[in-house]
Amino acid sequence: MSIYHRPIRIVVLLAFLLSLIAGCGAPAAGPAAPGEAPAPAAGAMTEVGTPRAETLIVQTFDGKTNAPDNMNPLMSGYAIWRGFRELAWGYLWEMDTATGKSYPELAAELPVVLNDEYTQFEIRLRPGVYWSDGVEFTANDVIFTLDTYFNNRDKLTYFGVPVITNYVKSYEKVDDYTLRVETVKPAYDFATTMGVYTWGSAFNIVPKHVFEKVEDLAAFKNEYPVTLGAYTLKSYDPNGQWHLWERRADWDRSATAPLGEPKAKYVFYKNFGDEQTRTLAFIKNEYDVDTFMSPDSIDAAKAQNPKVRTFADVFPYHDMNDACAYGIIINNLKAPLDKPEVRWALALSLDLQNVGINSMSGQFKGSALPMPDTQITRPAFFEPLQAWLNELTLPDGYKPYNPNFGADMVTRLTEMGVDPAQLPTGDAVTGNFGLGWWKADPAEAEKLMNSVGMTKGADGFYTLPDGSPWTLELVIPSDWNKVMQRVGFSIADSWTKAGFKVNARQVDNAEFTTVQNTNALLQVMVNWTTSCVFNTNFVNNWRTIRAENLKPADSNELITGNTPRIDNQFIFDKIAEAGAMDMSKPEFLEAGQEIIKEMITNMYYINMMNIPTTIPTNETYWTNFPKQDNAYAVPYTWWSSFKKILANIEPVTQ
Repeated sequence: MSIYHRPIRIVVLLAFLLSLIAGCGAPAAGPAAPGEAPAPAAGAMTEVGTPRAETLIVQTFDGKTNAPDNMNPLMSGYAIWRGFRELAWGYLWEMDTATGKSYPELAAELPVVLNDEYTQFEIRLRPGVYWSDGVEFTANDVIFTLDTYFNNRDKLTYFGVPVITNYVKSYEKVDDYTLRVETVKPAYDFATTMGVYTWGSAFNIVPKHVFEKVEDLAAFKNEYPVTLGAYTLKSYDPNGQWHLWERRADWDRSATAPLGEPKAKYVFYKNFGDEQTRTLAFIKNEYDVDTFMSPDSIDAAKAQNPKVRTFADVFPYHDMNDACAYGIIINNLKAPLDKPEVRWALALSLDLQNVGINSMSGQFKGSALPMPDTQITRPAFFEPLQAWLNELTLPDGYKPYNPNFGADMVTRLTEMGVDPAQLPTGDAVTGNFGLGWWKADPAEAEKLMNSVGMTKGADGFYTLPDGSPWTLELVIPSDWNKVMQRVGFSIADSWTKAGFKVNARQVDNAEFTTVQNTNALLQVMVNWTTSCVFNTNFVNNWRTIRAENLKPADSNELITGNTPRIDNQFIFDKIAEAGAMDMSKPEFLEAGQEIIKEMITNMYYINMMNIPTTIPTNETYWTNFPKQDNAYAVPYTWWSSFKKILANIEPVTQ
């Protein structure tokens, strides 16, 4: 997919959209000339019977869900990504995503440390918070949830259950608004483990008065949940295409009351279908916030509707500070992927510049470390490791790191016709494109493959050491995540050209998660889960990288941690040691740097780029979304911090 063809595709798409608009009309908009925003219809109603002017409509993160009725936050299969944690729930401490600092939500204040060892804490709750059915939230709910985690740890599948039960040693209620918790080890990350770290929390507090009556917690659907947040579930599509949430009449007694009244009376999460259909709907003002629309579709939408905006007005146009990064999960336990030479060969056969240009029009930031390169992680990890990366040498003497990745990107984009005025200069080059990535060197990759007995056959593809054919299955999203899907296809193309026979298999969101967590189904997949480090607390994301979370290479049993399938005692020990360290001390960051070195040396996980969060907004009905010049929160509708956006957006007077 060449960048030279992209303008032609945009024109074709525009023509297609224009013909549909002219032929079909738009229920929520009057006729509009090209480049003129369709006018909102006075008194317009949504398809679910709510006033359009009172309804914020967002594209679902996961497309369609196979479990729309499952709202049980104790199980991994519940319908996340579509309002539950974002609108319906509350946590002891939330994350201010503009600063990376925790703040109290259900708690009245940050945790009170009771001893010098940082193992004993007092949690003081905020009085006056009520569940949506009118029952007051108290310490009884917190104690009941801890009891439930510990007493049912063998059958509850939510990832947070093993996190909390391996973290908490004991707990007790002091009074209705106070409890004390003792941790297994020093816990300098208490607020982000027992509360929100990035997009949600390991500790989902459930209503005691509801869940104590449930006989089988694993089978419980919790279809219309009693909520702590400012919204309740009004209705949903049994086929999994949409969920509609309604603001509580008593929102001022909810967990999120201190943020102020949520502006939208209704929030409608809907899957608008494939990208062409979504783009058309976006142009016609049928929804307000998209999720991972491709750059060329965004260009098409902006050309037809000036109310469509990106996060920034200049290159690379989108927010690049997501807590996660796109990378390639490898089943490191399964031959021949258990050999570091094969994993390094895959990394050096991946031309990330081409991948980023073909899939993202060059609008991405490379990241060689197993985490995103952000304003928080760069000074803590990326900059201190640059000298080590430059000197990193493979066993055959080869140095794989390219510190000029950003400058090379500017050169290539300029040669391809991008306006130099839109491209970064000076320090902004590495700020926008990253500090460096691996060299694209298929010749060195072939040396590495040959060193473990894997040579190319007559068809030009690598064979197994015994000479038999080898097909590498790369699992990628289907149309529910168009950006990551395009990244996946571009990776497959890069590897195929280097001599790997690749089967790029598209799956829906449900199967995607199943593959991620099932060794028997996984060779390699494009994913983001192993690289989510939002601030300097790397332990929060990597604490599940433990030996006990490994399963046999071909096991059909779901894993509950250690997604990158790392089997390395040095890493296990270092993560455990770091978990007991004061995170404000240099020793903590140094431990993280040592872990990163070991991960890279063995190439356990091929990290590629910060997630390019292509989230255009349509400001026909709502304004004041987070933008580069007003970044009061991350712009993501699938993080729990979406509640802050709802308190800050403003309705447009119709």
